[in-house]
Amino acid sequence: MKAILIALAALACVPASAQEVAYDFQGLDPALTVEPTQVMVLGTTHLSQHRNELSPPDLDVLLERLARFAPDAITIESMPGKICEMVSAYPSEYPGVADSYCHDMSGPRAESGLDAAAGLAAVRATLSGEWNNPSPSDRRKLAAAFLAASDPYSALVQWWHLEPEERRMADGLGESSIALLEKLGSSMNENGQLGARLAVMLGQDRVFPADDHGADSVLTAHGRALWERMGAIWRSEPQFDSSGREEADAALLGGKVLEAYRYYNSPEMQSRAMNGDFRKAMNDNEGQGYGRIYLAWYQTRNLRMVASIVAASSQKPGGRTLAIVGASHKPYFEAYLGVMHDIEVVNTGTVLD
Repeated sequence: MKAILIALAALACVPASAQEVAYDFQGLDPALTVEPTQVMVLGTTHLSQHRNELSPPDLDVLLERLARFAPDAITIESMPGKICEMVSAYPSEYPGVADSYCHDMSGPRAESGLDAAAGLAAVRATLSGEWNNPSPSDRRKLAAAFLAASDPYSALVQWWHLEPEERRMADGLGESSIALLEKLGSSMNENGQLGARLAVMLGQDRVFPADDHGADSVLTAHGRALWERMGAIWRSEPQFDSSGREEADAALLGGKVLEAYRYYNSPEMQSRAMNGDFRKAMNDNEGQGYGRIYLAWYQTRNLRMVASIVAASSQKPGGRTLAIVGASHKPYFEAYLGVMHDIEVVNTGTVLD
């Protein structure tokens, strides 16, 4: 026993830096003998910022390039229904989150007679069963189920699969449901104009919402003081250089869509975002360390979002997944995806260049 205690004491004295990790998770597992699952992360500006200056046809050239990647699953920066249910159930922990990031589905649920759980169950049962050559009625029923499950962009995919004359009130879709679908379909938002449109182009039945503001509980206790401190951090030297982003936005609005997206996904863009935001925040040593708390929130959110991407990718092991997300998430996504055993991160340049 004495010898064991001495050995344990000696091990405890070994500096942490001298201890080797048991396994290096960076890159594909060298033991992998099957085809890896490929994931490509498309960083984007939030198109709603340009809703008065862009129209859906402006994005056609980008959609054509993304279709070349031929993803089997498409994830978007939208909140899953289960997360919306959680933040709605705990408003004190998530003040304002449901109102900001979730759609009110009370009208569509009343029209279909489905609650959130029943809607999700109906989606699963439908897509895991016989779903060959679905009729217009089948698609309307599935759209209604997606709406009840708080997955409106997947409902929009089904809606757009219908011929125009079949986009009508029936099979659980009523006035409220159709109003929401038409609103989403005409909105300049990457979830619909990139994610849902691409899914329809590729003959897919849904998109996968992968945002997660459940992480916002990290911020709740700190309130306005945290954001005031973050404002000071963002204004501190060196100031964030936004010139490249401004030029990319100008290219986007000038019809040079691929040029803009090459910049949004470039190492330069990622480096500027990291240096002007998150690396500043991580070195906050004043007061409560609000910068560190902000960084913890953002990392938690990205970890949970990547978990949803991995789950979506499991729909077809060895297949391809496209993750569409705001550009500042891209470096985190690619870093976290890069430690999965069987996921290969694909450079967006393969389709944008």
